[in-house]
Amino acid sequence: VGHMWRFDREAVALRALLDEGEFGEVIKTKSYGIHQNWGPAGWFTHSELAGGGALIDMGVHALDTTRYLLGDPNPKTVYAVVDRRFGDYDVDDNGVTVITWDNGVTSIIESGWWHPHADGPEASTQIFAKKGYARLFPTMAKYNDEREPWLPRFPTREDHCDQHIYNNQMQEFASAIAEGRDPVPGPEEGLVIMRLCEAAYESAKTGDVVKLS
Repeated sequence: VGHMWRFDREAVALRALLDEGEFGEVIKTKSYGIHQNWGPAGWFTHSELAGGGALIDMGVHALDTTRYLLGDPNPKTVYAVVDRRFGDYDVDDNGVTVITWDNGVTSIIESGWWHPHADGPEASTQIFAKKGYARLFPTMAKYNDEREPWLPRFPTREDHCDQHIYNNQMQEFASAIAEGRDPVPGPEEGLVIMRLCEAAYESAKTGDVVKLS
């Protein structure tokens, strides 16, 4: 299951910081899976071959990264606007998905191709909590009290999708085989995200909120 952002060193560090509970109750998140001023071609843009567009190409990474940072909650409801606005093809290139989770957090996920602007690169996520704010890409956090902001220094990224995330994911996969266990992320994590994508497409088609639990 290719949710490789769970293995990014910055995402792992931010998850650990959030797990400490110093930000108090998380209220909402905003995440992005957008190609700015470009988009794919070929089979990616044919629904019969791809099954969908930017939501299942880019949005899935923002969805799973959000869920990972929040501690893997389960979704309760989904409302989405997913459509085609920029290209001449039969798949979506624009989307806003709103999810409520069973931990009380509301998440906004933006997906798209060819957008003129993106508030953050692929899988960038903002966390709004009662006691502070945190962000992945650029990775930082600040508190509402007198504590100093969290401004970590990480090795220079050779690319946004840096090779270390794939190396770490393959190491987890190999270790799972050697240890006779399921890898993480595995089928369970992958199924949750696919259920979310299906619910988003259904909501966009009907205009209704889709209940998942």
